[in-house]
Amino acid sequence: MTTQRMGELEFFVGRWDAPGVFHETPFGARKPIDMRIDTVREPGGFWITLNTAELPTPDNPAPLSARYVWGYDSATDEFVADWYDSNGGRGVQRSKGWEGDRLVFLGTITMNGATVPLRDTFTRRGPDAYHHIGEIDLGAGWIAVDEEEAVRREARA
Repeated sequence: MTTQRMGELEFFVGRWDAPGVFHETPFGARKPIDMRIDTVREPGGFWITLNTAELPTPDNPAPLSARYVWGYDSATDEFVADWYDSNGGRGVQRSKGWEGDRLVFLGTITMNGATVPLRDTFTRRGPDAYHHIGEIDLGAGWIAVDEEEAVRREARA
């Protein structure tokens, strides 16, 4: 059952170009981002790993990178996501799975000594494209942190 449910995340396996933006937040100014995402299925089929890397640009001289590990918890019938980034941030999230073309992970992000609610929403735009928005709640409702339009540049077997 676990590896069968993991097949639902197969859409993400491959290499992606994901240009986007970090929105203005209390943590920083708005800046464009040019991101590459490389997603692989781990041996055994129980996990997929997503490695994200922003490319350095004049507008983004200190690019962020992150590693996400997604799996499935059969005891709760939920997908799980754990991730870590190059700024010391980390997240723990869960998802019930796809609802139509939307996949939402809810949980928390810990950064700079604080833990706040985090929501990542992925919307399929076709077989080789998706929109992502990451949002946090600092106590007054969800605010957008980052947003990307990902386009597959290479499939993975």
